[in-house]
Amino acid sequence: MRSTLSLLLKVYIFAIPLALLLVGGLLMLTNTILAGTSSTSVTVQGAVPTVTVVNISPDPIIPTENATTSITITATISDSNGCDDVFTSGTIAVALYRSGVGASCSVDDNNCYQNITWAEVGNTCGGGADTSGDMVATATIWYFTEATDASSTYSGETWQAQVKAVDESNASSTATDASPPELNSVYALTVDSAIAYGSMSADATSTLSEIGQSTTTVTNTGNYKIDTEVSGTDMTGSGTIIASKQKYATSLLGYESLTYTLSTSATARDLNIVKATSSSTPSTQDTYWGISIPSAQAEGGYSGTNTFTAIYSAD
Repeated sequence: MRSTLSLLLKVYIFAIPLALLLVGGLLMLTNTILAGTSSTSVTVQGAVPTVTVVNISPDPIIPTENATTSITITATISDSNGCDDVFTSGTIAVALYRSGVGASCSVDDNNCYQNITWAEVGNTCGGGADTSGDMVATATIWYFTEATDASSTYSGETWQAQVKAVDESNASSTATDASPPELNSVYALTVDSAIAYGSMSADATSTLSEIGQSTTTVTNTGNYKIDTEVSGTDMTGSGTIIASKQKYATSLLGYESLTYTLSTSATARDLNIVKATSSSTPSTQDTYWGISIPSAQAEGGYSGTNTFTAIYSAD
């Protein structure tokens, strides 16, 4: 019994230091755990806007004689940071031009229209998370704008539009029409005055002074150099004065020297009236007219109609 008790005491006494050792170790471990924080950061870069689906209409472009014509340019603009970055905080620049002069051309009513006014249309930019919107721009071109069709001086070119989108971070992109249209040639003219020969006697011929007063002014109202086809009716009244008694030229000459004799059939005349290059300066050509009254022509008033038609000038 004694020996057994002694053994148990020894075990008990030994176990106490071991337990204390374990607890102390745990306390030591607990004391070495430290609290801390770490910061996080990220920079969201500004996305580059994109321009797509640029389209010019109508196709082909046909200028209106002696007037202006509206041309519509549409495009879709997107920005993954939000389309407001462009539509509200950025800029959109639209240019319409003959392809040969390029998008950076200087403003010229013949071939370059810059800073065209635009507006949102259709799929408008809604702000917030909206990333794309559509725009439309309307250019007003003059009747003398340079043609690019097969018969024109610039037959190897087209008319092109460039749309440039710039966001609030000054990131930008551009796009053009993938299938740009031709601009057609227009041959057109106006004649602004009647031919008044005044009062003449039978068997009389217009004098140089009278010819100087019997003029018509032909104005090229298209966008290409023109010649003319001229025809006239016999003048009728108390009798008939046949058309061939009238003669004309592009310079002031005596009756016998006038270049052309009027015919009742349309006859091409090489007048070479160039197109206008400015809305304030029409391109014109004066024609001078004289008449020879047959002898024994019945007295009275006579009238007729002379017709001028614009045609292509190959010169």
